[in-house]
Amino acid sequence: MQVTRAVDYGIRALMLMSGQPVGTRHFLQDLAQQGDLPRNYLVKVLKSLACVGIVRSHRGIKGGFSLGRVPSEITLRQVVEAIDGPVHVMHCIADARSCNLAGRCAPEVFFRELRAVILRSLENSTLQDLLDMQRRIDNGTACETCAEHDLVRKA
Repeated sequence: MQVTRAVDYGIRALMLMSGQPVGTRHFLQDLAQQGDLPRNYLVKVLKSLACVGIVRSHRGIKGGFSLGRVPSEITLRQVVEAIDGPVHVMHCIADARSCNLAGRCAPEVFFRELRAVILRSLENSTLQDLLDMQRRIDNGTACETCAEHDLVRKA
């Protein structure tokens, strides 16, 4: 599984928005500039997140986007699936008709189990976990390897 740019941009925008209380409006241009994110692509990502209530879209001159929930209530699985759809690591898991060996091959079993681990990790990790990890990294209190394993150990 490869994390798409859309998911990367979405997570980075959500982290930026999390610096303010839930409901605080953020202008698209400001998020794009602060996060060094492409504005036109970011608007599509934020609209996908708005469709599932992770963010709210506000119209008008004082419009923009705001977090729809507190970061501890937003799982990484919700973010990934809102942007990219269901997580699949092998074509036959997504569509059994795409392979004449579906249900009868070792790689499929292995990747089905791997998918379960990935989904569990994404489900057990929240936006708040990423914010906490970033704070430790910024403070120099966590090495990359330690920080990397904090979320994985939770799963």
